[in-house]
Amino acid sequence: MEFNKKDFYGIASKDRKRVQITIDQDCNVPDTKPDVEKMIQTKGIVQVQETEMMVDRIRMKGELKFQGLYGTSDPRTFLESLEYSLPFEEYIHIDGVIPADYVKVRYTIDDINTVLINSRKLSIRVLLTFILQVNEEMKEEAIVDIYDEDVSTLKKEIQVTDLIVNKKDIARLKEELVLPANKANLYEILWSQIDMENLQGKIGDHVIEIQGTMHVFLLYLGEDDQMPVQYARWEVPVATEMECYECAPGMVGRIGLTLGSQQLEVRPDADGEERVISVDATLDCDIKIYEDQTLSYVDDGYTMRAKLIPEYKIFDFETLIGKNQAIMKTVKNFPIKQEPGKLLQVLTVKGSCSVDDVEVTEQGLKAEGVWMADVLYLSTDDQMPVMSDSYMEPFSFFIEAKGLTGEDDYQLDVRLDQMTAVPTEGNEIEIKAAVVFDFISFRKKKQRVMTDIREEPLDYDSIQKIPGIVGYIVKEGDSLWSIAKNYFTTVESIQEQNGGVEEVNPGDRLLIVKEMGNQ
Repeated sequence: MEFNKKDFYGIASKDRKRVQITIDQDCNVPDTKPDVEKMIQTKGIVQVQETEMMVDRIRMKGELKFQGLYGTSDPRTFLESLEYSLPFEEYIHIDGVIPADYVKVRYTIDDINTVLINSRKLSIRVLLTFILQVNEEMKEEAIVDIYDEDVSTLKKEIQVTDLIVNKKDIARLKEELVLPANKANLYEILWSQIDMENLQGKIGDHVIEIQGTMHVFLLYLGEDDQMPVQYARWEVPVATEMECYECAPGMVGRIGLTLGSQQLEVRPDADGEERVISVDATLDCDIKIYEDQTLSYVDDGYTMRAKLIPEYKIFDFETLIGKNQAIMKTVKNFPIKQEPGKLLQVLTVKGSCSVDDVEVTEQGLKAEGVWMADVLYLSTDDQMPVMSDSYMEPFSFFIEAKGLTGEDDYQLDVRLDQMTAVPTEGNEIEIKAAVVFDFISFRKKKQRVMTDIREEPLDYDSIQKIPGIVGYIVKEGDSLWSIAKNYFTTVESIQEQNGGVEEVNPGDRLLIVKEMGNQ
């Protein structure tokens, strides 16, 4: 007996854990850098380099790329920057984790605190929150066809959302930016910031189309004795493609795009002047593509030449029940902190957000968290003309998802998409933020699938006890196929004896004639 098998594949959420870690490290100021008078602004990028799945625990190794902008005692430049790599390695205990599982890691930087030990040494303390989503791969090889004319099969169909693509990839963004004509030539980059806005991935024909806007801010030392510290901004449209052979329009995508590594390099222009900034950035892409399909597979079978013994396993099929994107727009006025000069102009604002709690209700998800903003601005203080202040605001937001239950599998990705800051009258600063909530949910359907089938000799004693001709009254739950199997005949034979009947209902009367195959 020959049959065809197909791999049924899926992903099941196994566990989710939120952990906080602290990185403490003392760092010396390089000899080429001036003394530190005051730390103005800090930022960090976390790079998870390794995640090793073990029994009941996960080893996570990586580093935090720390950058700091500080004030100096040099009256000419008054600004400098520092960079350090802060390594970390953590073992996270999660019951039930095995090496075959895999984990998705997201992080938020809760706090970066710097303390000056002296003008040549500082203590850096970073508080990180990691959210680890552990998933297990479901895979079962099931029989979908039996190639044997003597075997009668019962097939089942099920509507499912099939996972077509599950991969991680990197998209590269390269741009050549030129300083505006009214800006001095660039001598040294002091501080840079790259933000993505309206970033989204769309499914095309064998490709994923990535679109959005890249904002680049640069604070630099220029070749201008009167104004050595200068800044520049650019707004660059992003349009690129990523190959995805299995993709096709109409499929459902869950495409996570996160800004990864960022490198800026100063290059001379055609005249040999340092006015070109080469930007090389990456987007970390977490790609999951789904397609609604009708799957057909063999649920049972019999033949009149042998006894068939099927083997079954339970498989969790998934069906998409909800996909939604919601945007929370918020405006908040904060009092400007005077220390000691007044705010003249906002240079740039750097924001982030995190979700601390999610509550599942019948109507959707209630998310609670906080968004944060670091504002870099020009000050009236002659001694420290560039300053920075930090602000934060809690939020509560509802994402509509009707019919969701606690048993359903859902994913909620949250990101800050836009943030602006402007001073207002009344010694306040107005901060606008747009937080995007991407939501997708699946409902599981447990179904048995036939993984194997074997033949055993017929029990002729039992067959002989079946009458040759039977008058049968259809019972609840009967079908032509089940009746034919129980009475050792075929559906075609029953139809032939009963005027071509296609369906049966409880109480119907049938004439059944037992048939014997080759023995």
